[in-house]
Amino acid sequence: MKEFENILIFGLGLIGGSIAKKLKNSSYSGQVYGFDKDPKILQKANNQNLILNDSIHNFEYSNDLLVVFCVPVLSFRNALETALSFLPKEQVIFTDTLSTKAHVFEILNTDYQEVLNNFVLSHPIAGSEKSSLEFSNNELFNKKVSVISPHEHNSQGDIDRVINFWNQLGSSTKLLSYQEHDLIFSKTSHLPHVISYALTESLFNSLNDETFNFSGGSLEDYTRIASSDPIMWKDILISNNQNIINSINDFEKSLNKLKELIINKDEKALVDFLSKTKTLRDNSVANN
Repeated sequence: MKEFENILIFGLGLIGGSIAKKLKNSSYSGQVYGFDKDPKILQKANNQNLILNDSIHNFEYSNDLLVVFCVPVLSFRNALETALSFLPKEQVIFTDTLSTKAHVFEILNTDYQEVLNNFVLSHPIAGSEKSSLEFSNNELFNKKVSVISPHEHNSQGDIDRVINFWNQLGSSTKLLSYQEHDLIFSKTSHLPHVISYALTESLFNSLNDETFNFSGGSLEDYTRIASSDPIMWKDILISNNQNIINSINDFEKSLNKLKELIINKDEKALVDFLSKTKTLRDNSVANN
């Protein structure tokens, strides 16, 4: 599969920066360019030789370009507008790393039909609660899964090239429709973040600065994702809100069920509930 001759990364935070670092430290032989709304970040990436340009004005495109959007979900429209203001109209394939897909597809399908065919939705399942270029690293995508969400307007050739791009970064790939993607990730990614934020807020309301003075490492591990980028997660919660609300409702049913068992001091039912949950979790992890 032919690699792209040029790659342009929009957004040089954790994900975009990690893409640039991986490309720099791999056998990739093409040209890497970047753009960030913060000129200092753009200059820093250039100084580190991660990208060739130090401003959007000296972007030297030749042909065969992949554009990768690594921006918060609700910033996507503005990022796309900026890209289309200077990009050529031919030999460009677009993809993204955003955590919700239906919102992106709706924008493309409604207002940007001219690039819809060439836009292959994707999402690397990799990240950290640290969100800046400073914390990016070239190993971020190794042995991770990147989800590709093709739509009916994509060509198989474009899909295959985007799959190959993520494979080159160290990821394996799986296919999900954009609807399936948003439903599944509302439960496996978005809900855990909601719970972590809510748990952390609850603990500090009760214990203030004592919260971590008398806790084991498990609490720090579980609340770690509450340190994630607030703007990024605000955008996710809004753009996938109905799926997330449904996931919260499902979680509340389980939480209330456990709450009732505790209220009733039902020892047998508690053991059954905890044992069943432990077995389900252990077996699922072992099979993956």
